[in-house]
Amino acid sequence: MQINITGRHLQITDDIRSHIEKRASKIQGIFSSILDLHIVIEHEKNRYFTEITLAMRRATFHAQSETYDLFISLDTVMDKIEKQIRRHKERVKDWRHRQPQRDAITQLHDEEELPLAEVDTDAPLQFVRTPSKFASKPMTVEDAAMQLQISGDLLLLFLNSETNQINLLYETDGETYGWVEPHFT
Repeated sequence: MQINITGRHLQITDDIRSHIEKRASKIQGIFSSILDLHIVIEHEKNRYFTEITLAMRRATFHAQSETYDLFISLDTVMDKIEKQIRRHKERVKDWRHRQPQRDAITQLHDEEELPLAEVDTDAPLQFVRTPSKFASKPMTVEDAAMQLQISGDLLLLFLNSETNQINLLYETDGETYGWVEPHFT
């Protein structure tokens, strides 16, 4: 990681540099793919304006602070950057955990479709939009059946928590349910 420190109307001392390097090493411990850290400290009328820009491979973070003490200003801006990096890291982690779900959805769309019967291509297709229900959280088949019974709908598309695949549960008559689980080969 390359650290650039710029002082405007201020001399950058060894204490300031060591404080910045100590905090930067803590940030690099959180997220190791940091390429560049640029800090601008400006002193004007007993106030310190601190601005930091942190560049990574696929993201850039920016924060600024204004206080009457230099080290408080540095700590505040570093805390802000740290918070941004932690949020970014959580988003990336969440995205990676949802990847198997995305793979299941793409596999559903990549399957070869069966040949359709002869259709009059001149007649325009008509679609009726009905409110669709899709369970946003993964659930078991039993939970999905209970959700379907509560909602009063005829079918429910849900993510099976046991297999991480999209499943379809439908009501056959008042007492029994049908369950469709895709099989990928």
